[in-house]
Amino acid sequence: MSDKSIETKKKLLLALYSKAQAAFLKKGFEESGFSVVTANDGIHAIQLASTVHPDCALVCTDLPVLDAYAFTRIIKNTDYLRDIAVVIGTTDDNENFRFWTDNCKSDAACPLSSAGTGQIIETVQDAIEKYKGLEKGGKKNLSSSVSFIKLMGNAYDKEMYGLYVTREAYKNESKRYDLKELVQSMIQTLRSILEFDAFSMILKGDRLVEIYSFSDRLANEELEDFRKIARADFEAKAEIFGASGWQKSELLEHKFTPVRKEKSKEKKIRSYEKFPLDGDAKDDIPYIAHVGLCKDLLSNRRTRERVGEFISIYAPLIQKTIEFNQIAEAEHRVEKAFSRFLPPSVIKGIIKDEKSFDEGAGEKRQVAILMADIRNFTAISEKNSPENVVDFLNMFFAKMGKIIKTHGGMIDKFMGDAIMALFGAPESYIYNGNRAANAALEMSLAAKQMDTSILNMGDKKFRIGIGINYGTPIVGALGSDDKKEYTVIGDDVNLASRVESLTKLYGSDILITESVKKDIDAVREAVKEKELPASEEDSLPHLIRHIDNVKVKGKTHAVRIYAMSTDMKKFSHSFLDNYRKGLNQYEIGNFKTAVEYFSLANEEYPNDMATQELLSRCKGFSENKPLNWDGAVALTRK
Repeated sequence: MSDKSIETKKKLLLALYSKAQAAFLKKGFEESGFSVVTANDGIHAIQLASTVHPDCALVCTDLPVLDAYAFTRIIKNTDYLRDIAVVIGTTDDNENFRFWTDNCKSDAACPLSSAGTGQIIETVQDAIEKYKGLEKGGKKNLSSSVSFIKLMGNAYDKEMYGLYVTREAYKNESKRYDLKELVQSMIQTLRSILEFDAFSMILKGDRLVEIYSFSDRLANEELEDFRKIARADFEAKAEIFGASGWQKSELLEHKFTPVRKEKSKEKKIRSYEKFPLDGDAKDDIPYIAHVGLCKDLLSNRRTRERVGEFISIYAPLIQKTIEFNQIAEAEHRVEKAFSRFLPPSVIKGIIKDEKSFDEGAGEKRQVAILMADIRNFTAISEKNSPENVVDFLNMFFAKMGKIIKTHGGMIDKFMGDAIMALFGAPESYIYNGNRAANAALEMSLAAKQMDTSILNMGDKKFRIGIGINYGTPIVGALGSDDKKEYTVIGDDVNLASRVESLTKLYGSDILITESVKKDIDAVREAVKEKELPASEEDSLPHLIRHIDNVKVKGKTHAVRIYAMSTDMKKFSHSFLDNYRKGLNQYEIGNFKTAVEYFSLANEEYPNDMATQELLSRCKGFSENKPLNWDGAVALTRK
């Protein structure tokens, strides 16, 4: 065999306690083209690693004197040996073995008892491949006990340093989400290790973050020069948007007084070093750190390595903190954007669980549906400019949305000049019908107080009509993969729309179905029995009167509808009594008697459109009584 072929052979250090197993594996590796040297204890293995400098060391956990874990720590914490791949083998593959191999910086682990020779050789080859292309470290002679002790001391000193920095970095766990506190803790720890005069760390994620810590004895010119150098080095590493990028950066900066005493007040930076590091590839957040000293200490390789290791431990913490803050800010922006229309608890629930809408698809739930529509909007649009109409609508929707949200509702959608709101989805409260009713009362009052000065209203007053129904529609996210809408569907939704349209016929600002009235009555009873606080009934007084029984378009069964008003004194007692008696006679088919009562009510309040509608209907039915009368009329209009 030529010298050239020998030179290209991969060198393996085989350190096993079992001589039989060592001989068996040695033969297998040599047949695979490896040059193999063997050691029978840990100290011998370290000496061979220093003199032979193999490509890989396969070390068994039961190695005497120094076990495989101690051997690995020494190799990986020694500069000229760290390029040696280390594979730890064991005859007992258990969880403890995996834990210790992962934490002693070994390159791979292999169960010697269950793995075949081919699998072991493949593991070693993969470990060697990690160091392909790296310059090999030099060979050393560890013949004396002094040199060996020095090697071990340096290796464990380095490991203890790493453990100290890691402990300091992670012991204040509560600071990891507060970037400012975390940076202050980091700088304080670094100052306990190295008395620097200037420090910076620049990170780039969704935004640019600049961290600076300066000695108060540095001249302003020195501070500015250091900042320029730090930025220039970072610009060479990461793309930013020129000067404007730095102007938009988040700046965290503070000054400190050095512990050491100096004769002159102002100092200049004598030594400077940059520590470019990369975050996890998946995070794609490049960062770079810079350290400056007034003394020439950074020329020492050991000092540079220690600072580099310090940065490598803290950088992921800072990186994750920035990412956390970015997510928190994004959630805050979403919450703020939707806070006009959704209760805060609903928004937080959606942000916390992105599947919350999908999981509710197809669910039937008790929901109060509120429909609100601007009266005579077509005429208003024709008399005003599009800009003024849009400005007014935005103002109107914002005010109505705030009221709906206050009462625990959610705006489902805007439909031109109309609003559809839900009470009971996505988040349900007790007595959703009562909440919707109180929201409607407040909306009606607010609408009457709206500033319409930017509109030409003609001789019309600004009014809205509101219809509410309480039922069990289907609730969920409807739509395609690209766009989904959280909404409700079903007859109960259609009924709410029909009831809202009837406000024009009966001249009422708010109409509710019997299911809503029952929910309001339940609240009043609970307050009366002191099962609920009085505040639950709401401070707004409201008058509820039975208006009619109708079969709206699309319905075969009669629906009892009620008018609701904030004005308790809108009608006299005699009017309400005559209207109630007239409606009772109307329901049982005594239309002539009903005409008498409705006539008395009409004489007292001739402008009440509901009275006019029922009086006219009863007069017609007196002459031509409907067949199969069931107390309700079918309305074909929407």
